[in-house]
Amino acid sequence: MSPPPGRQASSDGSAGLLFGLADELYAFALSAAGRQLLSWYASDINDPMQPLLHIRPKGATCFKEKAACPPDDLNVTPKTYRYQSSVDDTKPLLVDVCFKPSSGKLPLIVVMHGYNGGRAVVRPDIVRLAGKGLFAIAPDMRGRGGSGGQWDSGGLDVMDIHDAVQFCLRKFVERIDASNLNVIGYSGGGGNAFACFVRFPDLFRVAASFFGIPDYATFNRLKGRPDCNRVMVAALGGPPGRIPAVYAARNATLAAGNNGQTRFHIFWDEAENDCPGSMDEDFIRASRAAGHRNCLAHRSRVRDRARWRHGYTANWPELIEAEDIFVPEILQRRVPKPILPPSGTLVVPGYLVTRHFAIWVHPAGQPERAGQSGVAEVLYRHDGSRTEFTVLSVTGGHQVKIVAATAGA
Repeated sequence: MSPPPGRQASSDGSAGLLFGLADELYAFALSAAGRQLLSWYASDINDPMQPLLHIRPKGATCFKEKAACPPDDLNVTPKTYRYQSSVDDTKPLLVDVCFKPSSGKLPLIVVMHGYNGGRAVVRPDIVRLAGKGLFAIAPDMRGRGGSGGQWDSGGLDVMDIHDAVQFCLRKFVERIDASNLNVIGYSGGGGNAFACFVRFPDLFRVAASFFGIPDYATFNRLKGRPDCNRVMVAALGGPPGRIPAVYAARNATLAAGNNGQTRFHIFWDEAENDCPGSMDEDFIRASRAAGHRNCLAHRSRVRDRARWRHGYTANWPELIEAEDIFVPEILQRRVPKPILPPSGTLVVPGYLVTRHFAIWVHPAGQPERAGQSGVAEVLYRHDGSRTEFTVLSVTGGHQVKIVAATAGA
C-alpha cells in the first residue's frame, strides 16, 4: 500500500524509528511526558496515520505494567445466555459470558466475531480476557451461530450488541462495573466496533477494531472479499448503486465526528487486502477533521515482528499482543466514562442511541424499517431535564423519529 497523503516512504529506515529505540527511550515513551510527545507527533490532521501510542509490546509485559495485566487464568468456562431484541423482539439471541468471580465489579468487554462467523470463534478470546480480569461477552450477530433472526450486515444486528450489554448489566448487576464498558471486534466484528463507536457515542470507554469495515459501500467497491460481497448484496437486497440509502445507513465514516471521547484503537496491516486499510485511514481523517484526537492508528508493517494480520488470534497469536495496549487502559480506568456533550450535531447512520435519547431513520411510511436505511443530521441541545432537536437534513424519501431512551448503562 502506498503511503497516505502527507507521508513519504523512507529509504533510510527512519519510518520505523519508534520500533528500534533503546530501552531507555522505550521507558520514556511510556511515561506521561513520552505519551504527550507521541500525541503531539501524531496530531497532524493531514497525516492521520501517525501512530498514536503505537509502540510494540516487549515480551510478555503490558507496557511494563504487569500489575495492570495479570497472568491469564484459563480456569474459567463461558456460559451461554438468551436475550431478545429491544427493537423487533427477534429471539433467541445468544451471548457467551465469561468472567472470574471477584470481590469487586469488573469492567465489561464485548468481543465481536467476523463477517461470516459466530460467537464460537472468539470463545478463546473471552476466556483469555476473563483471565485478565475482565467480564467478557461474545454475542452472535442475528442469524449467526444459532441466534434467531435474519442477519443484516451492520444494520439492526449492531443494536443487538447494545441489547446484549443491557441484558448482561441487568442479569449481572453485582458483577459488572456499569461505568466501564468496552468493545472490540475482528474483521466484520471490527466493522461492528466502528458502528458502535458512532451509533452509541456515550456508551463505551475503549473500543478496538482489527481490520474492520467502517463503510460497507466502499468495502463492496474495493472487492477485497468477493465472497462477502455476494453475501452482503443478498442480505441487503442489492449492490450500493441500486440501494444507496441502505448502504449509507452502514457508513460509519459519515458519522466519525459523533464521538470525541471513546478511545478507539484501529489496527490493520499495511498488506491488508480483505478489508483494505484505506477505509481505516478515511475514518481517522474524518474523525480528526471534526476536531477529535481519540482515534489511534496502529498500522503494522511487513518488516514488523508482530503484525496485525487478518484473522483471529487462533490463526495469528501475535494479535494477542494488541491487548497489551488496551487492556491496561480498561483495567486502570485511564479513559473517562463518556458523557454526551450538552449540545452538538450528530450524524445518524440508520439509528443512534444515547443514554438520553434515540434517533431512528426510516423510509417514509415504513416505520418497520427503522434503522435499515437512510442518514440524518440532527442538532440537539440537552440541559439534563429536556432535549431540543432540529433535523438539519435527511436522506430523500426518509423520515426521522426521536424517542426518549428507556434504558441506559
